[in-house]
Amino acid sequence: MPQNTTGEFAWTAGAIAWVLAMVAARPLVGSDPLLVISQTVIETAPGSLATWAIETFGVAAQTVLVAGVGVGIVIAAGIVGAIGDRVEVSRRQRSRVLRSTAVTATIATAGGFYLAAGGVSTRWLLASGIALTGPGMVWWIYTGTRASIGRRRALGRIGGGISAVVAGGAVARLIGQPVPKGGPQPGEPLELEEKTETGTTTPTTRGARDEAAIESRRSSEGVVVSLSNDETDFAFDFAGMPPQSQSAADHFVVDKNISAPKVNTENWALAIRGAVDDEIDFAYETLRKHPDRRELTVTTLCISNEVGGDLIGTTDWIGIPVRRLLAEANVTDDAVDVVTHARDGYSEAIPWSVVRDRDDIILAVGMDGKALPRAHGFPVRLLIPGRYGMKSTKWVTEIELADSDHTAYWDQRGWDEEAVVNTLSYIRAIQRRGDRVGIGGVAYAGTRGIEGVEVSLDGGETWTDADLEAPISPHAWRRWQLVVDRPDAGPLDAVVRATDGEGTRQTSQTAPPHPSGSAGWHSSSVSL
Repeated sequence: MPQNTTGEFAWTAGAIAWVLAMVAARPLVGSDPLLVISQTVIETAPGSLATWAIETFGVAAQTVLVAGVGVGIVIAAGIVGAIGDRVEVSRRQRSRVLRSTAVTATIATAGGFYLAAGGVSTRWLLASGIALTGPGMVWWIYTGTRASIGRRRALGRIGGGISAVVAGGAVARLIGQPVPKGGPQPGEPLELEEKTETGTTTPTTRGARDEAAIESRRSSEGVVVSLSNDETDFAFDFAGMPPQSQSAADHFVVDKNISAPKVNTENWALAIRGAVDDEIDFAYETLRKHPDRRELTVTTLCISNEVGGDLIGTTDWIGIPVRRLLAEANVTDDAVDVVTHARDGYSEAIPWSVVRDRDDIILAVGMDGKALPRAHGFPVRLLIPGRYGMKSTKWVTEIELADSDHTAYWDQRGWDEEAVVNTLSYIRAIQRRGDRVGIGGVAYAGTRGIEGVEVSLDGGETWTDADLEAPISPHAWRRWQLVVDRPDAGPLDAVVRATDGEGTRQTSQTAPPHPSGSAGWHSSSVSL
C-alpha cells in the first residue's frame, strides 16, 4: 500500500467498522449513537430545514438522515486521514491524535448506548464492547504495522476485525432487546369488561377481505387495480379497500423521534399543573380504570400526508375525556391553553375553550382493545378528532393549563397552529367483475362529517354520486363506492371529490402539505 494513502485508508476503514459495529450492537438496547446524533440534528435544525426534509423525502426523511450521519462520519474520517498523510507531524503528535480520537469515540459510543439502555447494565457494556471492537482492531493494525504491512494483509486483517463485529452482531440479535420490567406493558390487553359504556361505542367488525381477486396490481397513484371472477354485487370490501377500522399494527406511525421513548409505568404519573386550584398526579392504573373511560372510533391523519397518501388510518381508541380529568383539578379563569408535554420534550397546545366543550378530546390509554403500543404513545397520548396528528401529543407526562398562548413545537417550524383537517376523498381500489367496474375509497372531513361523494370517470367532465357506507362513528372516515356497467375494456380516468357535512364541496385547488395540510382532488388513470 503506498505510504501516502495508508492514513486515509485506515481512518476510512475504522469509521466504517465503527458505524457497522454500532448497527450490529443495536438489538441489545434498541438504539445506538447514530440515532442519538440524528435525533440531536432533528431537535436543533432550523424549522425551514425540517420542513424541506419532510417535503422532499416524506416518511423516508428520518432514514435518509440516519444514513447521512453514517456516511458523513465515514467521509469526515477519510478527510482527516488524507490530511494527516499530507502534513508532516512527529510520531508523538500522531499518537496524541490517535489517542484523542480513540477516547472521543469510546465516550461517544458508551454515552450513546447508555442513553439507549437507560443506564448502566450488562447489555450496555456488551453493546459498547461490540461497537468498539471493529474500529479498535482496525486502529491496532494501523498503529502496529503501518510502515510494513501490505495491501492484501491489511485487507485480510481488517476483514477479520469486521468478521468479529458480525459475530458480535449475531450474538446481539440472538439475545435481543430487553423486556421492560415493572407495570403494564405496551400492547397488552385492557380489561374492557370494566369500562363504562358511555360516549360513542363502535362495532367490532373490520370487514371481510376480497378473496376472489384473480389479478391485482398497484397503480402509480397507489390505487389497487384488480380483476375478479366474483359475480356477486359489489360491497365495500373488494380488493384494495381499507377496513372500517384497522388494527394497531396496521395503523401508520409518524413522529419526530428516530426511536420511540421507553416508559416504565411503575414510576410514571400524569401531572396536571398550571392554572388549576388543585394540582393532581394520576397514576397509570388510575387512568386505565378511570370511571369515565370510553371507546371512540377515530380517523387520524398526518399533516404531511400528500393527496391520496397512506398517512391516514382509523382505529378503535380507549381513553378518558380530557375535560373530565381537568375538572378534578378545578381549572381557574386564567386558563388559556391546554398544553400537553411529552417525555421526549415535545409540546402541543389547544385552547381551553375548545377542550372544555368537547367530550371527544380524550387522553388515550389504549387502541384496538389493548394498551397503547410504544410507537403510538404508551402509556398515554392525546387524541383530538378533526385535527391533524401533530396536535395529538404522544408519551404525555404533563398537562399544563397555560395562562397565555403557547407556541408549540411545529408552530415554531412554520406549520399551521390550528391544524384543522381539510376535506379529503381518496380512491383506494378499482376492480372489474365481468362487464361491471367498481371504484371505491374513503372520504373524511373531521368533525364536519361527510355528506356526499362524487366520482368522475372521464377526468372531471361529468360526475356521478357514489354510494356511501353508513358512518361507524362521527369521528371516522366513510367508505364509498361507485359501480358502473363498462363491458368494453379501455382507459378510465377516475377523479373523486367530497362534500362535507356543512355543505362545502372539497376544493379542486391543489396545495402541498406545508403549512396547513394537502388539498385537491385525487385521481387515478388506469386501463381496465
